Amino acid sequence: MNKKIILIFIILISIGLISGGVYLKIKHEEKEKYYDKQKERIIIYMKYNVKNYKEIKFEEHKENPLDGFVITGYINNDNTNTFSAHMWSKDDYQFEYLSSYSDKLDRMMIKKPKTVSEIKKEQANKDNKKKND
Repeated sequence: MNKKIILIFIILISIGLISGGVYLKIKHEEKEKYYDKQKERIIIYMKYNVKNYKEIKFEEHKENPLDGFVITGYINNDNTNTFSAHMWSKDDYQFEYLSSYSDKLDRMMIKKPKTVSEIKKEQANKDNKKKND
């Protein structure tokens, strides 16, 4: 009888550990997918708003303890062209604009940078205009 109880206990613990592992893996994959989408939005922003933009290197992504998430990196293979891209709750956790960046990157920005939503809307209008022509 004791052996059956121990076996059942071991089986239940194994099922619990496996289920927990699968759950954590799924959550990790969802978070990575989210960060990849935000990185795409950052690239769109940089291409449109930064003069002489060539490439981007992402260094870190993490949760911001105050609100949302943050992705850091630099552009054009120059680690003095740094930025921190924040995804805030007020923007539905979607990257819209750079909230902090180096002075060097500031000098490379256009005078009136547009948000990612404005850029996408402008691009959609151009695409619709091309279809209608």
